[in-house]
Amino acid sequence: MSIDLKVLQILATAVILFLSGCGGTSEQDTAAAGESLEPAAAPTAPASLAEIFPEGLGRSMVLDTCGACHAAACSAIGQRTQARWANLKEDHRDKVSDMSDADYNVLFAYLSDNFNDAKPEPLVPPQFLEGGCTPF
Repeated sequence: MSIDLKVLQILATAVILFLSGCGGTSEQDTAAAGESLEPAAAPTAPASLAEIFPEGLGRSMVLDTCGACHAAACSAIGQRTQARWANLKEDHRDKVSDMSDADYNVLFAYLSDNFNDAKPEPLVPPQFLEGGCTPF
């Protein structure tokens, strides 16, 4: 018994169409369940550098200090691990030698608490990265 290839293709298409209509949810089902049919809105880009950095002890030090050598927003990107933040802290000490050890510890505690691999990376518009991120 031979089945014509064309007939087999038609049957396969019919089965796929049938299965795709079974068990799924219709737009009415989705709307009735309270889900929006609209695509999720894209996150809004921050309008200022300060909007990238959440309130907290050390925020003003980051905004006032980190931009001296590189774009301050570079501190907010990269999803760094705690070990990487510890390494950066050690490597940066000579770059802010006029800062007390206590303030320096607060600055890096703020960065490692707010910008790490356990948190989503903030949206940082390209204009806040102009001048580049120095590979410290």
